[in-house]
Amino acid sequence: MRAKADPFTTSFVRVSPKNPLYFELSNGQAYIPIGPNICWARDMGLMKTYFRKLSENGGNYARVWLSHPLFEIERQFGRVDSSSFQKIDTVLELASRYRIKVKFCFEHFRQIDTTRNFFNKALYHQANGGPFADMAGYIQSDNGRATYLNKVDLFRQRYGDHPAVFGWELWNEMNAIRSAGLYDWNAYMLPEVHRKFPKNLVMQSLGSFDSEKARPDYRFINSLKANDVAQIHRYLDKGGQLAVVTAPMDVLASNAVAELRSYGLQKPMLLAEVGAVKPKHTGPSELYPLDKAGMLLHDMLFAPFFSGAAGTGMAWHWDSYIDKNNLWYHYQRFTEAIKGVDPVDEQFVPVTIPHPTLRIYGLSGRKTLLLWCRDAENDWQQELEKGRAPALRQNLTVNVDTLLSAKQIRQVTTYDPWQHKTQRARRSAAVQLPDFTRSIVVRINRM
Repeated sequence: MRAKADPFTTSFVRVSPKNPLYFELSNGQAYIPIGPNICWARDMGLMKTYFRKLSENGGNYARVWLSHPLFEIERQFGRVDSSSFQKIDTVLELASRYRIKVKFCFEHFRQIDTTRNFFNKALYHQANGGPFADMAGYIQSDNGRATYLNKVDLFRQRYGDHPAVFGWELWNEMNAIRSAGLYDWNAYMLPEVHRKFPKNLVMQSLGSFDSEKARPDYRFINSLKANDVAQIHRYLDKGGQLAVVTAPMDVLASNAVAELRSYGLQKPMLLAEVGAVKPKHTGPSELYPLDKAGMLLHDMLFAPFFSGAAGTGMAWHWDSYIDKNNLWYHYQRFTEAIKGVDPVDEQFVPVTIPHPTLRIYGLSGRKTLLLWCRDAENDWQQELEKGRAPALRQNLTVNVDTLLSAKQIRQVTTYDPWQHKTQRARRSAAVQLPDFTRSIVVRINRM
């Protein structure tokens, strides 16, 4: 007897036609992307290890850069390296085995010249046998567009019908390129790539939203009809211009989602890169070695979803932070907190509840009210920089009577993601919280 096919691995990810703010699988099942960027590794063995650890902790999403040297199919202009395709094949085999959907990003380069650096596509330069004198010659010419699409076609031919693909991202942080023409290129290219991948999502990404000048680019790119998913990148960065990029991580992340929501979009929204960096992105944050408990990662995961995003925040620094500090279990804790929730069916609306000592982020649905309660006195400055252990919060009450009455409540449970402990609470609109540190989740089932 043949084994029954796994509906997750055989289904494609799509925007829900019933609620376009969330995803679902092509078989109608809910899909909440849970996972980090795993854009590359030093070898395929380590890539497998990352995927396995993510899967073992409930993760179901990862982002991979096809333009990283590990996967780059072009070693010389116009010539394909078949060994790179074999590695990409392996990524999708791992994704199917571990029940992960992969977002592939096509390109990340920002310049075309003869220098050597991570963001230069030197093989495209005329001095190295390529057809372009500079980045503008690539972005603003018909030949440049054809070059991009010819490469995309190679991936379409090999992976266009693969259900392990979450979607295709045109470029990493494309507003950082050394050329004009960002708007025209994307308005042309997003529909073109869409036509090549009718079964997959297509999207674009921009650099960290850390200054007011980023807003016009973000509004334009995310509002394009052919851009299926609104995405934002945001980092804790003491070199950023906006005050919010040095705020507590939950505030920083929630604000990023609020930025996308302010555009009035009817599409899923993701905090697609989030993390902490040294000033002006000069390296991973010095906070990471101090964060053995993963309080930053916890906030990166929970705050976006409880603010209306379609998934967790997608953390960066998967290697130097998540794996190094062995923090993969935080994905399992998030998965447990939302177990059995179908955002499409719930028709969730993000809400906040004022509280003297907590920041309360909520999702109010047809059947369920979910609340993530964050201790407002515990943040990266207090716990990591000043070394103050999180206080035990006791005898706190959360009043939900502005959202529903006691008569509408069927059941109340709390989940402590730090202790991995679920408890029943008294059925009341004034929810008595058990003792906790840092944060706790409240789930109220409606009558």
